[in-house]
Amino acid sequence: MRFSGVRGIVQAMVMAGVATLSLAGGASADDLPVVRVERSPVGQFEGLFIAEEQGLFAKHGVKVEIEVGASPDGALAQLMSGQKDVAMTGAVPLTAAVANGLPVVAVLNAQDQNEIPTFGLIVPQASDIKTIADLKGKKIGLPGIASPQGAALLRTLEAEGMTRDDVELVNLPFPGVLSAIESGSVDAGMPIGLFYDTAIQSGNRELKEVANNATLGFPSVIFASNREWAEANAETLGKFIAAMEEAYDYANANPDAVRAIDMAQTKLPPEYLKSRVISPFQAGFNSQAWDVENASLFKYGFIARAPSADEYLWSGAPRQ
Repeated sequence: MRFSGVRGIVQAMVMAGVATLSLAGGASADDLPVVRVERSPVGQFEGLFIAEEQGLFAKHGVKVEIEVGASPDGALAQLMSGQKDVAMTGAVPLTAAVANGLPVVAVLNAQDQNEIPTFGLIVPQASDIKTIADLKGKKIGLPGIASPQGAALLRTLEAEGMTRDDVELVNLPFPGVLSAIESGSVDAGMPIGLFYDTAIQSGNRELKEVANNATLGFPSVIFASNREWAEANAETLGKFIAAMEEAYDYANANPDAVRAIDMAQTKLPPEYLKSRVISPFQAGFNSQAWDVENASLFKYGFIARAPSADEYLWSGAPRQ
């Protein structure tokens, strides 16, 4: 699969074309095992395109088919149905699925919660919601209620003497959160990734207390697989991960390449994409931070139990 319109890495594409002439074992591209990937629409997917454009998948002996997904839960459904081999989702939806007995595992990280905000509680500039206390009785849209955003929101409400029962939480797809805020169908919302950045750029207000309650080091965007597929295709999955680790190194060193992919693969304003803050790409998982978040999720009733790292992490997944 080829992708066009990515400026700044054309030379790398040319070099990649040369590299594919000498694939491991002399195999042609048509003979390589295929990994069907569903990517996130909200960001941190750029490593996939860098790996493709630079020939890193071919270098490691694997082909990748990429399609854009709609939601974290939908990504897991694609894995369970066998429609996709690898899908980008959130750590919380995956944890919830594992806690309920679904055989899905995290295989590669993409981004940790860090000092660079990737989500926040957003209200329109003219909203009468000025403080967390003003949320009482309000409707709040989230891209997955059982999510890092949901947990951070409930921790924030708790600090103000409120509970989940004091607000109405609405589950929305990634793009739908910002649209719902702008249309007034929710009073506040928590867009993530590129949609969060767009919300800020559009002049909306943020109640920063919620983002400040995020668990740092907790993976916010991940790649997951059906455990059965991962175990049966361990060698192929390992090749995919190795290619992505190289792509992450390149992306972290070359932010302009990331921006070029954003411009080619999203419909967001070019002026915003040229200046947005890019969070570091992270391949390895911090299971300790993940366990801390899982304890919080269990406390708030988002998951039936807190599974162990051996349950939610594939044995071949990179660790920090």
